[in-house]
Amino acid sequence: MSNNPYELPPNPIMKVDSYKWSHPPVYPKNVTGMFSYGEPRIKGEVMVPAGAQMWVMKNLMTPVTQDNVLEAEDFAKRHGEPFFRYAYDKLVGDYGGYIPGKMRIVPEGTRVPSQNILYSFECTDPDLFWIASNLETNMQRGIWYPTTIASNDYKNWRAIRRYALESCDDLNLVPFQLHDFGGRGVSSGETAEVGGFAHLIYFMGSDTVEGIRAANWYYNPERKDVMSAFSVPASEHTVQCSFGSLPWEQKRYLESMLSNFAKKGAIVSIVIDGYDTFRETQQICDMRDAIVASGAKVVLRPDSGDPMEILPKMIKMLEAAFGTTVNGKGYKVLNNVGLLQGDGINYDSMVDIMDLITKQGYASSNLVFGSGGALLQKVNRDTYKFAQKASAILVDGQWKGIAKDPVTDPGKKSKAGRLSLFRSRLTGEYSTFDMDSKIDSEFEDVMVTLYEDGKLYNLSTLDEIRARAQA
Repeated sequence: MSNNPYELPPNPIMKVDSYKWSHPPVYPKNVTGMFSYGEPRIKGEVMVPAGAQMWVMKNLMTPVTQDNVLEAEDFAKRHGEPFFRYAYDKLVGDYGGYIPGKMRIVPEGTRVPSQNILYSFECTDPDLFWIASNLETNMQRGIWYPTTIASNDYKNWRAIRRYALESCDDLNLVPFQLHDFGGRGVSSGETAEVGGFAHLIYFMGSDTVEGIRAANWYYNPERKDVMSAFSVPASEHTVQCSFGSLPWEQKRYLESMLSNFAKKGAIVSIVIDGYDTFRETQQICDMRDAIVASGAKVVLRPDSGDPMEILPKMIKMLEAAFGTTVNGKGYKVLNNVGLLQGDGINYDSMVDIMDLITKQGYASSNLVFGSGGALLQKVNRDTYKFAQKASAILVDGQWKGIAKDPVTDPGKKSKAGRLSLFRSRLTGEYSTFDMDSKIDSEFEDVMVTLYEDGKLYNLSTLDEIRARAQA
């Protein structure tokens, strides 16, 4: 509970679209169970499911209290919606506030073709079965968003890795070549937590503390000291501009950064575009002997202008001063220095920059990228066309498949049955089948139970998720 008296207290049963409160009495009277599932309906994409474990820990492991029920009832009545108190009283009284039901997931980090099930929830309490649909609002947003970030990062990781395989002796820098600058560019602290965590499935560089902290907590079941991502000392424009714009003042700025952080084996990142990017680059070149003697690597960050013009010019200036080493692939690697492009970075711009630099004979490891809004914010539920639908109901003790199939939009057709994701033992291909149908022995069920009746199962560490995602 927060110590802030002005902060809105959490209420688990009010994370809902209010119209859903009107649904319990209108289902057929002989329905006693419901099964719902979530999938990305877009065609031809590779999805990397993420975030379910965090969502369950934050939501389903918070028991509903009688005070929560009273608040929701009062709100619903004043809001214009019915509220079926008996069901929530049963939730609190019979189940200790924990939602009865089972949530199954495709293990986080598993690469799955789109248009397949990623998670499901089933409830068979005759008074609460509808909760499988009631959870849609909260559950779907807890999974579509981090899955979208992780799936986008799969493309980013593949691109960075492709250029590293072409131009670098090893892949050691790849996990650090796309740094998360997104904390200030997202819509909320929780977005920073969830999206910041999802980025860490493929990468290990981040300044989004909320995301790193969430990864450390929710994906480290033993909760021992771990660190999911790393950063380096770095300046910003506030620091640069506080020294003044004159050449000698900017020299003092660079000297301050170097004297404080340029130690043997360290990396220091210095923003240089506050006034004159090329002037400050030349000043760094003039400090060549001191930088080499320090044993540090100095990374320069031009944060304005067209990187396709600026980066090649800077590389040539730095090469003239510090020299390069030709690696085993025949590409040049700058000595003692590097570049960080942190403005305007998305998949396309990153690929364009790496393509340009490698074609000029330089290894892609000379570059690190930072991305903010494009990394964590420029997405929505329709990026991969996520949807959650009820697909089966329990009628007179028998499961019956249900699905929507709108004649006006075939792309919104949903799946029917108690679904799971299966993998062919022969081909490795994934398919979504009804668990109650006859399934050939060729196929193995890859989904696992994450939550059932207030208990957690099959928790994953971040290392395990990374291993699946990068296999």
